[in-house]
Amino acid sequence: MDTYFICLANSYKRGGRCIAGVEIDIDSNNHWKVKRNADGSPKWIRPISQTTEYGEIPEGEACHFPLLSVVRITDVVPSPNMSHSEDVYYKQMYALGRVPLHSQVLSELTDDIHPLLFYNTDYSISIESYENGDYSLMMVHPEGISFHLDPSKNRAKYFMTFKYNEVVYDFKVTDPYFYQYIEQHPDAIEKLSDVYVTLSLGLEYESRHHKLIAAMIIPSVESSLKDPFVIRQDILREKSVRPFTNKERKACKRCFVVPSQHGFSACMKMRDGKEQFITIAEGCHVESWQVINLKKALLIFYENADGNEVKRIRISVRTKGSVLDRILSFFLRKKG
Repeated sequence: MDTYFICLANSYKRGGRCIAGVEIDIDSNNHWKVKRNADGSPKWIRPISQTTEYGEIPEGEACHFPLLSVVRITDVVPSPNMSHSEDVYYKQMYALGRVPLHSQVLSELTDDIHPLLFYNTDYSISIESYENGDYSLMMVHPEGISFHLDPSKNRAKYFMTFKYNEVVYDFKVTDPYFYQYIEQHPDAIEKLSDVYVTLSLGLEYESRHHKLIAAMIIPSVESSLKDPFVIRQDILREKSVRPFTNKERKACKRCFVVPSQHGFSACMKMRDGKEQFITIAEGCHVESWQVINLKKALLIFYENADGNEVKRIRISVRTKGSVLDRILSFFLRKKG
């Protein structure tokens, strides 16, 4: 079974990312409508990986799903875990388009059913409360927001204080887009007043489950939007194709195919110890852990609807490679 959702969280999660959103139905005219639970609250979904320790989505794959993107996931299998009732396993994940950054859209996705944020007014819940709970995701439109730094951390980690239903809360921010925004606009944090926030109930930490701000979304002031409930297509237009340069090939120690949340990606083990992931273009006949010969691969550069550049790798010729490559491919396949 395939499922569609609007991505409302792409946050840090134990070395990877947590992706989650509200499920939607899409009609033949590309209009979307929120799916709701029996109590009227939006129905949330959290895709989790079967290949990572905590179900986190690898960083290299998560970057394809920005906030407010419309996502399709295939072969969905529910895997509820107590309060994390929204968890599902899946086969592949694709970004189909996006919904506009508009207050009318965000209001449709907010939860005005639950009077408290995850069962109590504290910053965390007990293990017992987690085991007896039935939800761990919601979006709200808080009032009276302010920010402060966590003095116990070497790196800047923000907490946000806000009021919801006349109760004051103080939660840690785990939204990477927020930190990117503050890094680029350091003075903006003092001016933030109107935001929608995605809240998440974290995994067990120090015998508690902490409440986290997984995403902060600032609504657009655009008022001339004709229909906010039509999916905007992120059409990729091919700009150029070129082979890998000698410099790029020499910087890569080894390159091989890995299964990803939207098909397959090329994992490039670089000589400086880092890893790079590039999505493999559709139509390439590959299999997991196959070694890629960069001399026989092409880089394709696209432009999406926002004018941003998107990169893919095309394996034009499938070869067995050298004896060393075949041996490596065998061990990688065994490991995978």
